[in-house]
Amino acid sequence: MAPQAPAAGAARDPADEAMVARAHERFASDRRRARRRLRRRAWGAGALPNLIVIGGLKCGTTSLHHYLNLHPEIAMSRPKELNFFVAELNWPLGPAWYASHFDPGAPVRGETSPHYTNRPRFEGVAERMRSLLPDARLVYVVRDPIDRILSHYVHNVGGGYERRPLADALAAPGNSYLARSRYAYQLEPFLAAYGRERVAVVSREELKGDRAGTMRRLFAFLGVDADFRSEQFEREWETGSGKATGGFRIMDRAVRLPGLRAFDRNFDRLPESLRWLVERMVHDPERGEAPKPELPAGLRDRVAGELRGDVERLEELCGRSFGWAL
Repeated sequence: MAPQAPAAGAARDPADEAMVARAHERFASDRRRARRRLRRRAWGAGALPNLIVIGGLKCGTTSLHHYLNLHPEIAMSRPKELNFFVAELNWPLGPAWYASHFDPGAPVRGETSPHYTNRPRFEGVAERMRSLLPDARLVYVVRDPIDRILSHYVHNVGGGYERRPLADALAAPGNSYLARSRYAYQLEPFLAAYGRERVAVVSREELKGDRAGTMRRLFAFLGVDADFRSEQFEREWETGSGKATGGFRIMDRAVRLPGLRAFDRNFDRLPESLRWLVERMVHDPERGEAPKPELPAGLRDRVAGELRGDVERLEELCGRSFGWAL
């Protein structure tokens, strides 16, 4: 069964728009520099990437970004989310700006931007990516789609992006909660652009339940030493537990203030040990998953019914079952 796509011209989700606005703000200074025509002098030397983690949102991409970066043959971008192939975000900054974020000496250079799988809000991402990086390899992380919706909602509430009750948010036309859990719908443009052999789909459940084996498969897919191991594979970044705490709310709002925006943008440039210290204070990963709101049975059945066809399509595309109970 073909996945159900959101209607053309659907209303935009206000919580998603707030997240997009913050993503736009993070590189405001680079846009000002570009407008002053300092592009050639402002951006340092670099190299274009050959690995893109395209999402999905709230599926463990932050942890995966760090796990990949631990490998001696892989250098992931700092900051993590460059959002370059989104026309409404950083595409106008140009390839030289983009290349400046990558280590030219690394065999595999990568970035992670979940907004790349944010249809229908952002279209044309796969085509832009293919035009500049025809030989790249892509990784898409998925999870139980209803579980992802609930984590997305908790994140938005904790960050102050969402004020609607859960039922109202899921009933709103064009809501991003459902759209971003339609994994086949999000993935198909990338499969059309790159072919199945250049796109790896990994589930969050696999990454949590068999991290070593999952990373081994990804390293083999990327053509690097598949036997690499690290003690830091045990760490989980930006776990949902912190989203319900005051520390996360205070930090998430504070970094939007003019004097602290540079810290928000450059957090991923800090030394690993310092970033982990901040991560433990803000998200408290050792507490595990945060409690999620309950979906009333009738609402859960409706949401599951809307997503079931897309899951069937995803499993058909991937040639395997993900074991999600819908």
